[in-house]
Amino acid sequence: MGSARLRLRLSAARGRIGGILGAVTIIAPPVPTPGEPVEALRPHPSVEAEMSVADRRKRLSRPWRDIIEVAALALGLYVVVSLALQTVRVDGVSMVPTLINGDLLFADKLSFHLRAPERGDIIVLKPPGDINQDFIKRVIGVPGDTIEIDTSTSSDGSRRASVLIKPAGSSSFERLSEPYLSPSDPWTDNGYCCDAAGRATVQPQPLTIPRNEYFVMGDNRNISEDSRTLGLIPRANVVARAWVRIWPAGHLGALGTGPALVAAGVPVLPGLLLLRRRRRVQRRLARAHEGG
Repeated sequence: MGSARLRLRLSAARGRIGGILGAVTIIAPPVPTPGEPVEALRPHPSVEAEMSVADRRKRLSRPWRDIIEVAALALGLYVVVSLALQTVRVDGVSMVPTLINGDLLFADKLSFHLRAPERGDIIVLKPPGDINQDFIKRVIGVPGDTIEIDTSTSSDGSRRASVLIKPAGSSSFERLSEPYLSPSDPWTDNGYCCDAAGRATVQPQPLTIPRNEYFVMGDNRNISEDSRTLGLIPRANVVARAWVRIWPAGHLGALGTGPALVAAGVPVLPGLLLLRRRRRVQRRLARAHEGG
C-alpha cells in the first residue's frame, strides 16, 4: 500500500518536470561559418557609459601628464649639466695665445672629483685670499715635482726663460717643452723659482711642491699673474678643468696640445749651476769662519 503511493507520487513529479521542460525553449546561438566575422557582444548600457567617462578622463589627463614628464626631464637635465659643466668667459690676455679675451669655454667640474689635476691641464681656480673671483691658468708643477725656472741667455744673445722639473722619484731635471707659448713674444722674464710659498725669487731656488699644492702659470708668461705672484694653489681652490672652446665659432674645439718633459741640455742649466756654485762658496766661507 505504502509503496504504491510512493510510485504514484514519483509519477506525478515526473509529469510536472516534463511539463516544465516542455514549456522552456532553449535557443542555441548560431554557429558562424568558417571565415565569417563574429559580432562582439555589446556591454550593458550602464557599463558602456562608465567606460566612456573613464576614456574621456584619460584623454583629458594625457596632455598634462606629458607636460609634467617633459618638465621633469628638463629639470633633471639642468641639474646634471649644472653639476657637471660650467661656462667660463676669458677676461684678459694672460693665457694668450691659447685663449684670448672674450673666449667662451665649457669647463668640466666632475673630472677633479675622480682624478687629480695633471701637468698641462688648463684649470679654473680661485686665488688664495680672494675666492670671489676666478682665474684661468695652466698647471705646470704637480705634487712631488721639484721645479726651477732657468733664465739663461741663448747663443744668439737673446734671453729665453724655461721651466725645469724633476718629477717625483727622478734623479735629474728635465726641461718642460711648451709648444703653446708664442714664438713671436718669447718669455724673457728674469724671475727665478721659488720661495717656500711658490713665489718668484731673485736667485735660483728649486722648490719641491708639497702634497695637494699646484704651481700654475699663464701662457703669456711676461704679464701673467700666476703662482709666481700668488703662490702655490691648494687643490681645494681648483674649481674645474677648461674642456672646450665654444665661442667664437671659428675657434670652436679643443684647447691645443699640452707640454712634455724633455732632456735638459747644458744651455738650460746655468741657473742650477749658479745655485750650486753659491752653495759651495757658502760652505767654504763657513769652514773658513770655523777655522778662524
